[in-house]
Amino acid sequence: MLTVKQYVNNPYTSNTFILEEDNGADVYLIDAGFTCSIKELIGSDKKIKGVFLTHAHYDHIHGINEVMNAFPDCEIYCSEGTKQGLYNEKFNLSFYHEEPIILKNGNVTVVGNDKSVTLFKTCYLKIVETPGHNSGSLSFIVSNYFFTGDSYIPNIPVVTKLKGGNKDANLKSLALIFNSCHVDTIVCPGHGVTYKGTALELAIVTDAKQYQIPVNV
Repeated sequence: MLTVKQYVNNPYTSNTFILEEDNGADVYLIDAGFTCSIKELIGSDKKIKGVFLTHAHYDHIHGINEVMNAFPDCEIYCSEGTKQGLYNEKFNLSFYHEEPIILKNGNVTVVGNDKSVTLFKTCYLKIVETPGHNSGSLSFIVSNYFFTGDSYIPNIPVVTKLKGGNKDANLKSLALIFNSCHVDTIVCPGHGVTYKGTALELAIVTDAKQYQIPVNV
């Protein structure tokens, strides 16, 4: 059975989500903005098999080098734009926070729209391209979980003014996200709490009115 754990990173407040199966040793991460130790994040008996990055901003990749140092065989899955950001401290904005982050070593696999990756025997992850907050933004669907990164944080306007942001692309991505959700969807954003059921529907309607996007609920 799939288990999803949320870790709120300090001091950036970004979320890292840990995906694992009952009694399994392998785990996957959605984003790696953590500043704690690997053992504190996943436990001493676990192994990170893969990291899926929603985008390359520093608060979502802060711990990526620690992951690769601890688990050299770990696979990083991301968009082409995010891959470029992993090697460019200005693109990932860490330069402006006086804490440059550049990937030192790692197995990077570029993925795109509708690509599926097998996590566990009966568990798959689907990639959805959701540019707008950043040109390389991706969202991920696993079972009834929808990991939206900063492409959609319920009840908070998406930031599109940073480098790589695009308001028009964001509107299309929001429509795609909204129309991919249903009452059982658990939205796991890049910051803040998760949403499900009635709370999710209210959040969708609220944002839809704000952006004037047609929504199927």
